[in-house]
Amino acid sequence: MPFFGGALWIDFLNTTPVMNGEAVDFLSDAEGLAKWARAAGIDCAVKPSKAELKSAWEARAALRALFDKLSAGRAISAQRLEPIDRLLGAVVIRQRLNLRDGHVALIEDARIEKDVVATTVARDFAQFVCEAEPARLKRCGNPACSMVFYDRGRNNIRRWCTMAICGNRDKVAQYRARKAREK
Repeated sequence: MPFFGGALWIDFLNTTPVMNGEAVDFLSDAEGLAKWARAAGIDCAVKPSKAELKSAWEARAALRALFDKLSAGRAISAQRLEPIDRLLGAVVIRQRLNLRDGHVALIEDARIEKDVVATTVARDFAQFVCEAEPARLKRCGNPACSMVFYDRGRNNIRRWCTMAICGNRDKVAQYRARKAREK
């Protein structure tokens, strides 16, 4: 499973890659959702229910539409945010003060009451969208690749989902084209 999007919610979008010309869905069933959640470091004590799987699919579709709007530099509407906001309603935050070495710190404990995976991803998106630069949201430069990512590089020039796969394929293709012209 790919985890190179630069943010959890973007990695969630990358659960539908195109492999060997065919679309694959890592979240096609509850077991796939549980496997992705474990790989993503999301604590799922029990196997997700069909309702949780449906919620994950709906969240992914809503986030895909938001990614498309944001990466194109278009404004997002309250209607587009509503499915994500609905998930955030399942988060209960408890605050407490912690005294350590004479210093006081405010500690927040978040508990998710339902749809753990989708809500965790929604929380990641909510934090991301408030802090990130939409111009850094990109699609892989390989036309045959469906992956998306957030370019965290200083110069904002990343082109590939990952250099090891799509970047390398491009370099090999350029090398072969150059050698063919030299003949």
